Amino acid sequence: MTERKKPGKKYTLNKTNLDKLEATDGKRRIVWDTAIQGYGVRIMPGGGKTLFFQARFKGEVIGVTIGRYSGVAASAEAGRKRAKEINADLANGIDPRPERKAADAATFGDMLTGYVDLLESKGKKSARNVQNQITADVEKKQRKIWNKRAADVDLDDCIKIVATISDQGKLRQADKIRSYIRSAFTEAIKARGNVRAPERLRNMNIKMNPARDMVKVEGSSQARTRALSLSEFQAYWKRLKEQPEPGRSLGMIHVLTGGQRIKQLSRVTLNDIDREDLTMTIQDYKGRRTTPYQHKIPLMPEVIACIDRITGAGEYVFSCDGGIKPAHDLYLNDLVNRIRKDMDKAGELEKGTFTAGTIRATIETRLGKDPYKVPRWIRGYLASHGLGGVQARNYEHDDYLEEKLDALQKLQRMVEGQPEPTAKVIPFNREASA
Repeated sequence: MTERKKPGKKYTLNKTNLDKLEATDGKRRIVWDTAIQGYGVRIMPGGGKTLFFQARFKGEVIGVTIGRYSGVAASAEAGRKRAKEINADLANGIDPRPERKAADAATFGDMLTGYVDLLESKGKKSARNVQNQITADVEKKQRKIWNKRAADVDLDDCIKIVATISDQGKLRQADKIRSYIRSAFTEAIKARGNVRAPERLRNMNIKMNPARDMVKVEGSSQARTRALSLSEFQAYWKRLKEQPEPGRSLGMIHVLTGGQRIKQLSRVTLNDIDREDLTMTIQDYKGRRTTPYQHKIPLMPEVIACIDRITGAGEYVFSCDGGIKPAHDLYLNDLVNRIRKDMDKAGELEKGTFTAGTIRATIETRLGKDPYKVPRWIRGYLASHGLGGVQARNYEHDDYLEEKLDALQKLQRMVEGQPEPTAKVIPFNREASA
């Protein structure tokens, strides 16, 4: 509330004078301090006294409530001290209002964290993964920008973050971070008028999106359009089996379960492993599903052995620390990048870069070719995609475990360089039949 500065006697607002001051004629009374311009006390007819500060800041009359005067000297002294601090803020061009000071002090890191809070509030299963990527690529590697005021972050800062990742050859990851930064600024701007938005975002007072003009990282989607050749895939598999644990087993699980999405593998717990039926159940939340699709994958003995090697006291199967927490997709991406670099040095690459996502595309592509010829619909069920049609939703109630297992066994023979079994031809004896 803005108080009108009516002419009246001023007082030094210390304990002695504050105790004496009273409302006039049963009406609220405003008394200003003699020494600190803008510092006053609001005296109510009932006897309550509220200390406040009022001044003009950037052409706007603003008010800051300091607090109620409690009748003791410490309360009066604290009020004068706070009034002097507000004066100093104004002299330094700082908005003294608490909510504005909080917004001004909000860092880039606060904004990105608020963005993750928003994803969680919407029930997005990707929130944890986004948090892990932001922590790894921004909080840990760009501390100066992370701690910078969000309102001061500019396009150059955003480019520096994304370029650092891109320069490491992680084009897909660089574009993900670009997207997260851009979305975080967009949501912070929208949050100003959204009472349902997380408080961390809502109080930031962000008005501009410096990442709006950042273009998609060139080449970030190229690796997804390529599949490894058979010789490249076999070279990858050979080098994967030479990796130290737990990377070796994690990579083998990824391949021998059909290249499942890392986010979905990271949700698998020991309770999802059926050792009698030798299956693994994946909770597939991809798309707009409100409840996950129960995606069952047959497990070959080699996969069970990998699971036994890397699980321990924790519950998660796809884990680097004995199951305490799930492995982040960056772990597998880094593993694939190391193998890719070794393949490149050895002259084993035919068509350039690839990522963990390429392995998934490779599996589906190679299984469809000679001599494997796995039908498209079986490959779709194995990869858990293309299952949103009317027929799949309402009329097909089969996990197709036998067909999936047959495809996975072909996949294993493929990477091991083993030939496909051929049907035995029985000669037809014409004379005997006669």
